[in-house]
Amino acid sequence: MGIQGIGTNAYPMGYGIARTEKNKQEEETANKSWTVKSESQGLVLHGQETEEDGKVVTAWACATENTSMTVYQPRDFDPANPVYKVKIWDANGNVTERMVDISKVDPSNCDAIEMYAYSAYLSDSGKCPDALQRFMMAHAHHKDMSGKHGQDSLSCKENWLEIIKEVMEMQYKAGNLKGYMEYKKFLNTLEQEKEEKEKKVKDKQEESKVETDIEIKPDGSRVLVMTRTIGGMAATMSIELSKPTSAPNDSMGKEELEEMEEKIEKKGWTVPDISQFSEQLFGEEPG
Repeated sequence: MGIQGIGTNAYPMGYGIARTEKNKQEEETANKSWTVKSESQGLVLHGQETEEDGKVVTAWACATENTSMTVYQPRDFDPANPVYKVKIWDANGNVTERMVDISKVDPSNCDAIEMYAYSAYLSDSGKCPDALQRFMMAHAHHKDMSGKHGQDSLSCKENWLEIIKEVMEMQYKAGNLKGYMEYKKFLNTLEQEKEEKEKKVKDKQEESKVETDIEIKPDGSRVLVMTRTIGGMAATMSIELSKPTSAPNDSMGKEELEEMEEKIEKKGWTVPDISQFSEQLFGEEPG
C-alpha cells in the first residue's frame, strides 16, 4: 500500500511500507488497524482496513498536524456511480467517516476531504494518473498561502480550480515547464469532468419536463392541461378547474373572449406549480 505524506516543509513526499509474504496473507484474511511512524519526517499515519471498509485506495498523513486520511473503495463499488469512503484521524487517533459521491463533487466548491477522494478516484481510474500528487502539492501550497491549518480546515469549501490554476501559473513563472504542463493536464481533466457532469444534469432536466397551460372552453369552463415530455414521448392529461358558466360563450367574438381572459387573469387565475405532484398525476412513482 502506498502512502503519501506532507512533511514539515508542507510539501508532499511518498514512501512505502515493506511487506513480507506473511503480511500479505494476513491482510487478505484479517481485519487490521495500524499506526505507522516515520521518525525522519515526523509523520504519523493512522489506518484501518476491514472487510466492511473495502479496498484501500490511498492513505495520507500530515506531519504538521498529525492528521491522516485513508480512502477506501467499498465492496459494492459501482464504476458507473463511484462512491468512496474516507476515514479521517485526528492527532489523538480519533476517527470520523465520510462517504463521498464522486459524481456530486464540484472542484470549484468542495472541501479538501471531497477533493482528496475525487483526486484519488481520477488517479485510480486512470483518467489522470498523477491527479492525487498534483492535488496534494496544490493543497500544501494553499495551506502555506492562506494560513488555514488544522483538521477543521479540511472541511472548508474552496475553489480548487482557481487554487490549481494559481500553482500552475507559479510553475510557469519559475520556468518549470514540466510542472506547468502537469498541472495544466490536471486542471483540464477537472474542467472537462465538471462540464460533463453539468451536461448530464441539464440533459436529464430536458429529458423529463412538464408544461402547463389553462384552456378556456366555449362553455366558459377552465381546464388545466399538463403535457409531460420524456425522451421525445409526450403524455397529456387535463384537470377541470371550474364548471361551465350559465351563459355559454360559443357565440362570443374574439374581442369578447380576450376581454374575458383578461378578467380571469385579474382575478388571479394563474397556472399552479404542480411540479412536485407531476409524477403522481401521471401515474408514476416519485423519482
